[in-house]
Amino acid sequence: WFPLGARQLGAMMVEMGTRTRRFMGSRPCRKVLPLVLGRGTRPGNTCRRLNCALSNRSGDDQGPERPKQTPGGSTTTRRRESRREAGGGGIDRDHGGMAADVGIEALVEEAAEVNQSLSRQGDKGAQGRGPGRVRGRGRSRNRREARSGQAIRANVSEVLRAKIKKAKTSDKVWGILLRHERNMSVSLVCLAAVRLRRLSKRERRNTSDNGRVRSRGERVLVSLVRRRLPSMNTKHVATILHSMAALRLSVDDGDLAASLIDRFVLLVDGANGQAIGNMVWACGKLGRFPDKESLERILRRLLSVSGECNSQNFSNTLWALGTMAEQGRGDVVSDPTLELLLSCYVCKLSESVPQGMSNVLWALARLGYEPGGDVVQRIVRELLSRPRDQMKPQDLANALWSLGRLRCDVGVEDLAALASSSVEMIETFNPQELSLTLWGLARTDPSLLHDDGYARILRAVVAKCHTFNAQALSTTLWAVGKIGRVPPPDHMYSLTEAVLTRLGRFTPQGLSNVLWAMTSLSYSPGPVALREISAEVSRKARRIPGKSLASIMKSFALLQYTPADAAMRGINDAFLMQLPDCAPQSLCLLLWSYASQGQSPGTRVLDELHARCWELLPECTVPQQANQLWCYATLSYDPGQDFVTELSSRFASSLDEASPQSIANLVWAVASLGYALGNVQEAALVMEILRRCQRSEFSGQELTNLVWALAVMGAGGDGFSDVWG
Repeated sequence: WFPLGARQLGAMMVEMGTRTRRFMGSRPCRKVLPLVLGRGTRPGNTCRRLNCALSNRSGDDQGPERPKQTPGGSTTTRRRESRREAGGGGIDRDHGGMAADVGIEALVEEAAEVNQSLSRQGDKGAQGRGPGRVRGRGRSRNRREARSGQAIRANVSEVLRAKIKKAKTSDKVWGILLRHERNMSVSLVCLAAVRLRRLSKRERRNTSDNGRVRSRGERVLVSLVRRRLPSMNTKHVATILHSMAALRLSVDDGDLAASLIDRFVLLVDGANGQAIGNMVWACGKLGRFPDKESLERILRRLLSVSGECNSQNFSNTLWALGTMAEQGRGDVVSDPTLELLLSCYVCKLSESVPQGMSNVLWALARLGYEPGGDVVQRIVRELLSRPRDQMKPQDLANALWSLGRLRCDVGVEDLAALASSSVEMIETFNPQELSLTLWGLARTDPSLLHDDGYARILRAVVAKCHTFNAQALSTTLWAVGKIGRVPPPDHMYSLTEAVLTRLGRFTPQGLSNVLWAMTSLSYSPGPVALREISAEVSRKARRIPGKSLASIMKSFALLQYTPADAAMRGINDAFLMQLPDCAPQSLCLLLWSYASQGQSPGTRVLDELHARCWELLPECTVPQQANQLWCYATLSYDPGQDFVTELSSRFASSLDEASPQSIANLVWAVASLGYALGNVQEAALVMEILRRCQRSEFSGQELTNLVWALAVMGAGGDGFSDVWG
């Protein structure tokens, strides 16, 4: 430094002083500066004296020196005294350049000596800790490296990577994201997302204990993903989407998931099977899907790398496709592509876990795809071959529900084994699994259930029915009604109480299922319960389809319950609003419910219903024609001569399709309304009645009604005499 001029040296020292003041409060500076400038100096005096030296000013101008602490004095004091003895009493203001250079050189030399001694002490301490204290040695090394700040800046990625991997709670990871947002690269963001996903599985609750930290961390994570998106590859995108779906992160602001999906589709030609499986699975969880063309492109890439894929990649993909179909996205994928995916999965079936098999069956049921051959039976047999401890209740419930919906040819022995496995674990099933199991058994083959197994399932249902939601209750009751075995009264009472507790949450279809099950089991819950159910039906009548309204009214009639006038008006008005879209079956059911209850809805309602019946008369079947006329006669409503003549002519031309009850009802209704049949129609009906009488197809009541009606209409001839005989 001595060859430098005073002006250049001063500028250099000012820069050194600026850097030194930045670390003035740090631990290394608190150790070094007192040793350089004297141990008796305070931090304020230390800064002033150092500034004096760096600014070419004498330290004597700042005040008297502090007394020496030891007889020999400090190293700095001895050097200052030796310099004064050699060159005079102090630094000359006019010729102080060289003197200042000598003082600065002494300071720098002393600082270097102290730093070296501290480094040696740190190395000795690290060596003395032994191999068992590796963590302490690393901490000392990091502290020494932190004095310069260069090592941390160079190794920031490795340090953050180690911190993320060592984090034991999700709050730690969220904190790292918040503190080091600027230093997070793409790989670190993906690592943090994966670590958060794994920690969320270990923790009992899905959310962090500190909700504020989690919410702030989520915002930072979403912001990082947006900024790093242009530098992501397919693996990064799949990892981020998979973690977002597993953590249930909020993506309500919209275009983040869409941007990630577009980025993946853009780079899909370089994606492997695991990335595709994870990405499509995440789309199913998040409810965000690529368009049909992009999806076909992704699936083609998956099929092209099928040799490198495992069974989970295909099962996740098929599950996501089933989720898309569940959300009503139309034709999700073409049948040839679906067949290829299923074939690739079956080839790796032995590698699959029970959850993957049940997910594939569930996806096929949702997609409505029934594969040919014995594909479904192979999957079921592979599922049953696994140890019981590997199967979860959800796997068995989904498998039974899927088989009930697919209606594929599965061996009776396999179905019986699946039902037996479910019964053995039935106490561990949750409400949804119980309802799905019963529904699947009702749809496949209820005879597979023995009485003991059925009773065991019902006991499990009753024990947990207070935790069922409305959908599970309606599904369970429908399945019980479909099976046809009447449960004990206390079981039905418990189920009815659960229904009344959640009555406001039932969908229109759910209310219809509950009433249908009660009528199938010939179980009446009582007028109080039926009154509450009818009031709920009236409140939701405008949202209930006409077909469901007619079915509900039929159930009320079979249970011999007449709703209150207010409820009846609401139901009638709602049905009339949907009258242009009603089918003949719905009209017949509604008219039959009125006639069975013996309560007329009024002339206005009947006139509108009759006008629609006249329009739909060509579409009505033979039983529906007979039922319409019987209902009019029972309700004392005159449809007119033209309608009776037209309906009788159509009925007489299709007598081969008519049942004995339909013939008896039509003839009785015509006579009750005061009309007569034409000669041709009468002759055809009398001959048909005579043939069926000879085969003894009519019951006593039906035969009595026929004879009475023919006598009232004035029928005569040999045919009538034979019928009378």
